[in-house]
Amino acid sequence: MKKTLRVVLLCMVLVALSISAGNAQEQKWNFTFKGGLLMPGAVTIDPPGWDFDTGIGWLANAYFDAMVAPKLSFGGFVLLSGPSVTVLGDDYGVTVTTLGATVKGRFTLGNGMQLRPGLAIGYQMISTDAVDEGTKGLDVGGIFEIVKPLANSKNALVGEIGFITQPSGGNEDVDVTFGPIFYLLFGYEFGG
Repeated sequence: MKKTLRVVLLCMVLVALSISAGNAQEQKWNFTFKGGLLMPGAVTIDPPGWDFDTGIGWLANAYFDAMVAPKLSFGGFVLLSGPSVTVLGDDYGVTVTTLGATVKGRFTLGNGMQLRPGLAIGYQMISTDAVDEGTKGLDVGGIFEIVKPLANSKNALVGEIGFITQPSGGNEDVDVTFGPIFYLLFGYEFGG
């Protein structure tokens, strides 16, 4: 887990350096709040090698992105989610908190809309009502934003489809991993 935390901290330092390097050009940035749904998925706990299904849940995130090149931004994010997990026929609440960094491409269409595919990497903390001890791990996620600028404004409406994963993580007793769990979000962007 210490190795995962070091990777996330290194990414955040690189983001900060990229933001300060961007000050040499005309600095552009955006801050986005979004909310939506985390779709169902499957989580593996090893040992003993059990697979559990997660239910649909709420998800909210906030991004800060800084332009570092005409079609590239680096940023940081916070993600909070509240799915449920079914264990032996009983549903338990889950809280997922992720802190991390992003890199996004920015491609403007002829009508002014923008497509932003990207990659997120973060430090993920998961707690649940099912057990006393939570888990920590590495999140590697995919991002695809569709941005509709508002007329005469630097602000915009934003839709996002993406996924979270945990290829590595757990606690002292078990490893907790999961493949892509998709989400759908809508929100508002402030730009400058």
